[in-house]
Amino acid sequence: MTAATARGLSGHLFAPRARPPATEAELVRRARTGKDPDAFAELVRRHEGRVRSLLLRLCGGDRPLVDDLAQDVFLRAYRGLPGFAGRSAFGTWLYRIAYNIFLNHATRTRTHDALEPGATEAAEPLWDPGEDTPDRSDLRRDLDRAIATLPPAYRAAVVLYYLRGVSYADMAQILDLPLGTVKTHLHRARAALRVAMCGWEPAPAEGTTAVREGRP
Repeated sequence: MTAATARGLSGHLFAPRARPPATEAELVRRARTGKDPDAFAELVRRHEGRVRSLLLRLCGGDRPLVDDLAQDVFLRAYRGLPGFAGRSAFGTWLYRIAYNIFLNHATRTRTHDALEPGATEAAEPLWDPGEDTPDRSDLRRDLDRAIATLPPAYRAAVVLYYLRGVSYADMAQILDLPLGTVKTHLHRARAALRVAMCGWEPAPAEGTTAVREGRP
């Protein structure tokens, strides 16, 4: 073995190991001091997609509105970090902030009970079309519209449970409601969606006429 080879092997063996990614708890601890902006930036990077996905569904696909509300969410989270006691996961805490900001916006714009009629017509779909068949694409579009007509608390329950996979216990924290009320909201939301989607049929293909059973 030559001296050069030995030095190269030694450098490889004794090179400093890459540090493992910081845990979320560590990032929160560092960010709470207010002296480590990189820690908070990493928290934003890890959670921004999920927060925006939640807001996108709550806002009926209105991406410009989501952009504005998401900025408010992380600004409020940054300011509120010193008061974050860690009694829930950081992501659950962020979801609660996001829901409250959405609810405040909905109240201010008088859309507390439902989105304005036609608001979802120009909104982007809530689902990734992927390899959807035309029928499945129609179903998802119409389901998006049905979800958007639900009252905010019902809409949030559907989105959190079915689309984000959040547990009942975490939903109770996010919505600031008793566990029993969360389950009731979800039950009533499902019932409302069943009524809205009752008799659903795919849109007829262009150039054809829809024929329903029992009708000429």
